[in-house]
Amino acid sequence: MIRTIISLFGIALLFSFATVADAEWTVLREDDILRGDGIEGMLHDVYFTDNQNGLVVGDNGLILVTTDGGTTWGRIDTTMRPPGAGQRPGGRRGAGGGPPGAGGGPPGAGGGPPAGMFGGGAPSPLYHIYFINESVGYIIGGRATILKTEDGGKTWDRKRAVSDTPGRDGRPGRMRANLMGIQMISDTTGFIAGSENTILKTTDGGETWVGSSERARVGETRNNLEGIWFVSPTTGWVIGSFGTLMQTTDGGETWEKRNPGFDNNLFGIHFLDENTGWICGQEGLILHTNDGGATWNQQKTESYDDLHDITFVDSMVGWAVGGFNSVLHTTDSGKTWTVSNIPGAANLKGVHATDQNNCWTINDWGVIAGYKAQ
Repeated sequence: MIRTIISLFGIALLFSFATVADAEWTVLREDDILRGDGIEGMLHDVYFTDNQNGLVVGDNGLILVTTDGGTTWGRIDTTMRPPGAGQRPGGRRGAGGGPPGAGGGPPGAGGGPPAGMFGGGAPSPLYHIYFINESVGYIIGGRATILKTEDGGKTWDRKRAVSDTPGRDGRPGRMRANLMGIQMISDTTGFIAGSENTILKTTDGGETWVGSSERARVGETRNNLEGIWFVSPTTGWVIGSFGTLMQTTDGGETWEKRNPGFDNNLFGIHFLDENTGWICGQEGLILHTNDGGATWNQQKTESYDDLHDITFVDSMVGWAVGGFNSVLHTTDSGKTWTVSNIPGAANLKGVHATDQNNCWTINDWGVIAGYKAQ
């Protein structure tokens, strides 16, 4: 029995590495221990504007950029000071030798002012990257951090997030939630979703964000919103803990609960159009709709690991990533998913693809990996 178990484990291990080799995933940045360059921290999201230029974000305000498809990465340092707030020095200066706009780059990037801290402690973790176009984008994260760029990511400015419930002094309260998903539905209007049922709205092009949270008391269950996706200026979706699925059909004025058929935590969402979308979540769950969310059907994955993010480049080709460095890949709209593992036992947190042949993922040990088909 022991020999059989060992043999099966060996076959499974060889199969996983063979699958990775066939898929041509390459580790572009080793984990923090192997790399040992002093730039450490869990990575949470990745985004590429094209096949050469990309960003990743992570703990302690970490922002890394590449201009060569991920072969080399340099650090950007930016202020975390909200408008009108005090700042205490913090963070580290950029590491030299990176690509333009990273450590050793122009003013406002690495070598510029040190990253700031809002309140005490280290800079906030950064969880999600969202670009409207090549120039304008956002990074959101812990302690209601909202950063905006208007120059393609070379410089970032923190924007203000406030509660619509006045504090004890009668002034708008400061938001503290972890912000996880963002989308603009017009040049002026957009929404952010986050922990503790947080939904924020901007009506001035992302300069200020106003909304509410529902902080849980001792013994109460905390519901966290993990992602948001609008398929039109009026219709959007929010996902979160315990199978939370909400839809708006009036541009975010009201949100109504929908039943996905599962109470698993939901982590990632991606729509191609108003009708076609996917959601991924706990214990290898992938749900698919082709009727605008009227029905959601489970897609078989052969995975038991939590899936943290999902992306599609067209109606057929997509990826999902999750626990134990697991990568799921489909070329038939999710009817079948091929499961493989990038070497290591960490959790892949984010995935982004620019086309069928180029995809990137990151994990909470600081690893960046890229897929490039021949």
